[in-house]
Amino acid sequence: MPLSEEQKLNMKKRRETILEVATTLFATEGYEGTTIKKVSEAANISYGSVFTYFKEKEELFRTVVLEPLDKYAEVLFDFNADADDPMKEIEKMINTHIHLFAGMNTYLTLVVQVIGQHNKFPEIFSELDQFHNKLLDKVSQLVKNGQSKGVFIEQEPFTVAALYTSLLIGVRLNTTDTRLDEIWDSYISSILNLFGPIYK
Repeated sequence: MPLSEEQKLNMKKRRETILEVATTLFATEGYEGTTIKKVSEAANISYGSVFTYFKEKEELFRTVVLEPLDKYAEVLFDFNADADDPMKEIEKMINTHIHLFAGMNTYLTLVVQVIGQHNKFPEIFSELDQFHNKLLDKVSQLVKNGQSKGVFIEQEPFTVAALYTSLLIGVRLNTTDTRLDEIWDSYISSILNLFGPIYK
């Protein structure tokens, strides 16, 4: 007998609750310190019910790290690398990215765990690496575009892109304020300098 719409909705909500709780636990207690029992208790869901959605802890961890990438990609890649006005486009990109990163501290803690233990999580690391490289390539293209139009100084575009993404991650992990604090907006002009703007 097929599930009713209400049953499907309830299952979706339970899955979302499990992922939300698991994300927090993995970020605060690490992979080793997080157990299915802790997840079930924090989510107020029976131990056995967790396995309805995830067959093991490894699958749950993989899901909390990789599933959000589609959502983040919509924002991270929402800029035109071939824009007619690369200076304006890069300012818009930085503004969008800094506000996105301001709200993703818990998630980035998971990413850092995977990067720091890439031998332990090779498949997850590989997918994160591919995602990151795709972003680096697009930012690099925007930098090249700006250089070709004479609005950015000549420097290695890929290096600039790598420094840019590293800066975003580092600022988020080293800043303890909330995402709405004015300090995030104050970073934007300094980050722009990384791209070597030429003001005429």
